[in-house]
Amino acid sequence: MTTQTMPRAFALPTGRTVAHLVLGGLAGLGFWELFAAVPTAWFAEYALEPPELVKSLFSHQLGITLSTPVAKLLHFVTGFLFYPLGYWVLTRWVKSFGMPADGWIWGVITYFIALGVFAPLAGQHFLLSDVPRLSVMSLIGHAIYGYIGALVFEHLEARDTGR
Repeated sequence: MTTQTMPRAFALPTGRTVAHLVLGGLAGLGFWELFAAVPTAWFAEYALEPPELVKSLFSHQLGITLSTPVAKLLHFVTGFLFYPLGYWVLTRWVKSFGMPADGWIWGVITYFIALGVFAPLAGQHFLLSDVPRLSVMSLIGHAIYGYIGALVFEHLEARDTGR
């Protein structure tokens, strides 16, 4: 993939592109869930629990108590739809460095969104600075999530467009 130096024209993703984004997001999210539960718990002594962050965010900001299944659903939809759409916007509307950089960069951006923006809004420390091993594992997990999601998406796009 070549490096783009100029932003691309404004366009909306096609239905096929959205399907490819979702498939990439599901692949990345599948990795993330396993990584967050097993190696993270071994290394950091705690598993990453994004639904708990979602519940805390809604409680802290809106005074709404979410059930665990609803919080999981919101996390999953974010992971397989909203974050992949964000990747598409940044790489199609703003700037693309090409794969694999785009995937790694997007993964790190999702880490900062989750733990740099949402965690403080949920009453947690910025980047979970009070539990540094958990924060590092989250960074690693998000970076790999972004890479896997982008890799699958870009592969599907290239296959269907003949690139």
